[in-house]
Amino acid sequence: MTEVLRATGVTKRFAGIVALNDVTMAIDEGERVGLIGPNGAGKTTFFNCLLGVLPMDGGSVAIAGKDVTGVAAYRRVRAGIGRTFQRIELFPDCTVRDHLLVAERVRRGTGRLWKDMIGLGRPTSAELAQCDQVLGLLGLLDLADEPIERLSLGQGRLVEVGRALMTEPKLLLLDEPSSGLDRSETSALAKTLQEVQREQGFAILLVEHDVELVTSFTERSYVLDFGRLIAEGPTREVMASKEVRDAYLGNFEVKS
Repeated sequence: MTEVLRATGVTKRFAGIVALNDVTMAIDEGERVGLIGPNGAGKTTFFNCLLGVLPMDGGSVAIAGKDVTGVAAYRRVRAGIGRTFQRIELFPDCTVRDHLLVAERVRRGTGRLWKDMIGLGRPTSAELAQCDQVLGLLGLLDLADEPIERLSLGQGRLVEVGRALMTEPKLLLLDEPSSGLDRSETSALAKTLQEVQREQGFAILLVEHDVELVTSFTERSYVLDFGRLIAEGPTREVMASKEVRDAYLGNFEVKS
């Protein structure tokens, strides 16, 4: 099995407060891994360190065996990290296809803002074909020319996933994808993600407060509390551990 992520000793401080304390994690190709913990545990900070959005105070990050520690965020994307956001980050006046097209140009490094501003940045047939292929996988092809503002929140979440998939990730970071969705929308999103993952073979690291989703969707999980790892292993075993229940789950019962 090919290792797609190796984060070793990741440490981050903010004005003397230790947000991440020597966090180490490994993920293999095709895995679905959870990262859970209470609010303020450091989960999104860890994502930002993996992506290079935040500089680390210690540790290293490797993607598919390539050390990307200290490498700019856009280069990490090209190395194989894709991401969605806890708060949906879409542009209401742009179409569904436009969002994916921007990501495709970032991946290729062919985007030129000045060309777009004077109308010379028209997409190529290859770019359009790639966008439509991903939209088809996500069941969004019929909405390709619709402005984002006309979509439901669940469809908007899928557009974010599609935008991340355009970068051809080896590892997809999902930051609370069920936020704002009802149970049926969450189930539909999880099913679509599993189908697309089987098609493309990338790994997933899921940050999520929906414990039922984490339990049903992931095979392994890591648990952060006050910036340090307190548990790791098969998800159901992790959820059943006393330390995790005391720190995070309370009286929640994992369904067998």
